[in-house]
Amino acid sequence: MGICSRTVGECACNEGFFGAACEYMGCVGEDSQLCSGHGKCLSMRELGLMHRDSGGSSLPVAYGSDPNVAATWDADRIFGCSCDEGFEGYDCSLRTCALGVDPLAGSSDLHTCSNHGVCDHNSGKCKCFAGWGSSDGSGSLGPNNDCGHRLKLRG
Repeated sequence: MGICSRTVGECACNEGFFGAACEYMGCVGEDSQLCSGHGKCLSMRELGLMHRDSGGSSLPVAYGSDPNVAATWDADRIFGCSCDEGFEGYDCSLRTCALGVDPLAGSSDLHTCSNHGVCDHNSGKCKCFAGWGSSDGSGSLGPNNDCGHRLKLRG
């Protein structure tokens, strides 16, 4: 996306786009600070090959591997951030908070702050709701800062 001069044959790309005809959508940030300096700028094809399931196991997706699939024409034209460990968000600017099991849910699914707190993305620390505290990952008191331990209230 941009404005192209037919007489000169050059384009002035809008912010976030690049290429001779502004045909590529890049990652957020300046060249030296792409992805807030906390990740790598990769094509949709590359991001698909790095895909992981919710448990963290490798689960590659061959995005754009078939040129006859119209839905993946952008495999090498749109770029996004693959964040370093401990960071998240479209531009990798947010610190990741602890994941934990919600002891009330009856499953082993992991949730940010165990669904019993709010993530402070500036510090990467969970701020637990009243009655909840840090667990050991199994619902007992521990050091995980995941809000997965139900505190005993005195009363």
